[in-house]
Amino acid sequence: MQKIHQLVIIKTAILLALVVAFNPAKAQLPISKYLIGQNAWGRDEIFKVLDDMKAVQYQTIRIGGNGYENSGFMDKEVTKYIDYARSINAEPIVQMPRQLKDDDKAFKAISYLNGTLKKNIKYWSIGNEPDHHNQLSSPEEVFDYYTKIAAQIKKYDPDAKIMGFDLASYKGNYLKRLLGGDLDITQKVPNQNYYYLDMVSFHNYKFKDITGFEKDVKDLKQLLKPINSKRAKDQQIGWAITEFNSHWIVDENLGNDFLPYTFYNGQIFAEMYDLGMREGAFTICPWSILEGGADREGTDLGMFDLTNGKYFPRSNYYHTKMLGQNFRKNYLSHQNTKKELTVIPMGDKDGISVMIINKNKSNGFEYKLQLNRSEEKENEYLVAIDAKLKRFINAKIEAATTQMLIFNKKGKLIKKYTYSAKDEELKKPPTIEVF
Repeated sequence: MQKIHQLVIIKTAILLALVVAFNPAKAQLPISKYLIGQNAWGRDEIFKVLDDMKAVQYQTIRIGGNGYENSGFMDKEVTKYIDYARSINAEPIVQMPRQLKDDDKAFKAISYLNGTLKKNIKYWSIGNEPDHHNQLSSPEEVFDYYTKIAAQIKKYDPDAKIMGFDLASYKGNYLKRLLGGDLDITQKVPNQNYYYLDMVSFHNYKFKDITGFEKDVKDLKQLLKPINSKRAKDQQIGWAITEFNSHWIVDENLGNDFLPYTFYNGQIFAEMYDLGMREGAFTICPWSILEGGADREGTDLGMFDLTNGKYFPRSNYYHTKMLGQNFRKNYLSHQNTKKELTVIPMGDKDGISVMIINKNKSNGFEYKLQLNRSEEKENEYLVAIDAKLKRFINAKIEAATTQMLIFNKKGKLIKKYTYSAKDEELKKPPTIEVF
């Protein structure tokens, strides 16, 4: 009797897991139209890869970072990066330096950009990495400069959306003081009907997988939950990751998984965008377009190699491009019994895009991909996407390989991208098959 009872419990648990995996209410999660982002660094070099950047179909470009955290930047340089973002059809996010907190300097800056120059900047951040030794600030100092600058921005444009605080890494105790604590910035600006804060952003570097980000995002959303319960639906505090890479420096002693130019790094970029899709990020912005000379030394944290005067895209570029060019409006619930594979499914009225990532460097896998819910419980090679279409394919993915499968709205496979570590070594782009 005890064994029967245990069997019933196990079967019930399996059934519940399937119900959760394919909860009709959550079968499709809207993806932010600003999700696919990047950082406009470094300076003049990024203009040399303008056509490559345009091809990705980026949705946001953040104009921020420590190098732009000074008052002179807003007077002299910011406009060329705003124009750069718009030239590749991306929405700029402009960092307002903390140095503009007094004497209406932030108000004058936005008046000049959006008034005189008519740049129509809608998204702002304030300051950069106040928890980092470059320009270290206490939570009290962050409260001071953030509230002063946010009030000035929204005095000019009450509909502006402002991010805080671009911490160098997620620090729960630091944020608790600013988000509902003794230095609460989640309140409305006094005597106004708008808030200081619209989104919380943070950074992180030096990691070999995204498990740390998974935890940080869940912690942040839990911290924001009681605050958002008191806000209107259209005024919820969102979140973003506005800088990340596998390390802040090229350090071969740590192994390939920490190097920013490897094939694996591109797969991590894709998984970060996936995290943003399924957890509702406003944007995910890696660091960066081009930094450190593109020579795989020092602070080379870019997306290109410079060889004989020519820029060659890296794995992180191609992974982003596959997602950007095949972006769909909704993230689809799915069942993935092959745990070695990462599945990134998107869909809308125009079709379905599914990225399959195999990070295993030694083994390839066969799998069945179907576009509807599955009742199969024994198939360890099943990838089931809840697109409500009775279509499937049997496929195989090799070791250290990423595939992008494109289906039309009827579920017919019309295009397949294949990109491998071997391709990355040869500086080759993904292979594309059209059916």
